Amino acid sequence: MPDLQDRTDEQLAADASQPGSQMAHWIEFEFRRRELQIARETSLAQISAARWTMGSAIAVAVSVVVAAVGIWVDALVLGSQ
Repeated sequence: MPDLQDRTDEQLAADASQPGSQMAHWIEFEFRRRELQIARETSLAQISAARWTMGSAIAVAVSVVVAAVGIWVDALVLGSQ
């Protein structure tokens, strides 16, 4: 199999001019490999974004609890005076 990984998409498309040839098969395989690699990278980016969003939601929830506790403590202190 020729080394197709270093070629650009445009170079591969230009070389795929003979449908049914062994080279066209290898080029089709290389395009599929690239497609799967991009899909994997996209999935990993989505997982990372989801984790960041979850962390942000937890941070907001903690800040709301801290604010509520602060208001409650303030009411206790002011109420006892």
